[in-house]
Amino acid sequence: MGALALAEAGRRPLLLSKGQGATHWTGGTIDVWGDTEGNDLREVLRSLPASQPDHTYARVGVEGLEAAIDRFRALVEAANYPYVGSLERNTLLPTAIGALRPAAFFPVTMAAGDVRQADEMLIAGFHELRDFYPPLAADNLQAQGVAARGVYLTLPPIKRSLEFTTRTFAFLFDDPGFREQIGEQLRKERGSATRIGLPAVLGLKDPVGAMRDLERITGAQIFEIPTLPPSIPGMRLFQIFRNAIAHVGGRLQVGSEVLRGIGEDGRLTTVYSEAAAREQEHRANYFLLATGGIAGGGIRTDHTGRVWETALGLPLRAPQSRAEWFEPRFLAEHGHPIYRAGIATDDGLRPLDAHDHRVYDNVVVAGSLLTGSDPIPERCYSGLALATGWHAGQLLRIED
Repeated sequence: MGALALAEAGRRPLLLSKGQGATHWTGGTIDVWGDTEGNDLREVLRSLPASQPDHTYARVGVEGLEAAIDRFRALVEAANYPYVGSLERNTLLPTAIGALRPAAFFPVTMAAGDVRQADEMLIAGFHELRDFYPPLAADNLQAQGVAARGVYLTLPPIKRSLEFTTRTFAFLFDDPGFREQIGEQLRKERGSATRIGLPAVLGLKDPVGAMRDLERITGAQIFEIPTLPPSIPGMRLFQIFRNAIAHVGGRLQVGSEVLRGIGEDGRLTTVYSEAAAREQEHRANYFLLATGGIAGGGIRTDHTGRVWETALGLPLRAPQSRAEWFEPRFLAEHGHPIYRAGIATDDGLRPLDAHDHRVYDNVVVAGSLLTGSDPIPERCYSGLALATGWHAGQLLRIED
């Protein structure tokens, strides 16, 4: 989101990435906040600073979040992969094992999975796709009052023997002939079900078209259920972002982990990324750091209790010793302190040291690398990424 904002402003950003990032292992939904009570998410976030004044959302506000979501939805709409939902309340969607998870926005290919609808659902999958068990998911949904039934489908003959990953199935669903055969099986199996859930593998090229084809054949609504990684919905998003950034003059360089940076007079001047034979030097006027927190690899620890930021060596706000990393209970109410470790910033998202002095004037920080939140248990990982990334890009695009 930050690179997109800069590219659209004519800033010619270069996005350096160690790997594919969170898109490939998250479910492809936009999780703003993990409320399951049907509360208005705007009001929840407006009240957040009263209890958590240092929370990351407080830096961008509800208006900043809405601006980011508006741009994101326009982006995916233009790519024929529209997202639905709202900030009025979360929608509860089924997981691959039949749990219920809240999401504020999600692809239209997942919309019919809303468990608050009373219609019976059929959960269908393939023996060849590991870690997706339709009977298990259906049984768990039934235990929570959702009318559901699970079946396995027979994989049509294919030209060669393959390792059946989610990506394999996505390629298969890109084939209209394959969809036709699967649709016929689903039509015979659906019985009284009015909607059918499939693993989120309905193609990489045109998932909405694949969904419509299956709906035409089966006479039922079709919806995708996120699987374990690699995430096909995440791959779709990555490609949409890559195409959009490149279209307006930005560049992406995947496989280039930033190892260190050099600055002078309060400004970062150069960063060095890993390359095959030597480090690669990159100079720029401004830098946006979004390498993730503990889970993303932007922060690392060791057995001595040391905690450090991996790209630029910036100061972190983190527990002082290993004894303070974790709460006694695994399911602690507010998570564990180590996962709130991150970089403190001023109002312009510029990094601060332990004495609240600005480290660099031309660096801004975004995402879960910011201190003040624990995005996974709070279920706001992708919401924070959108909001802070877009806000950081907006801050840099107006710099002289």
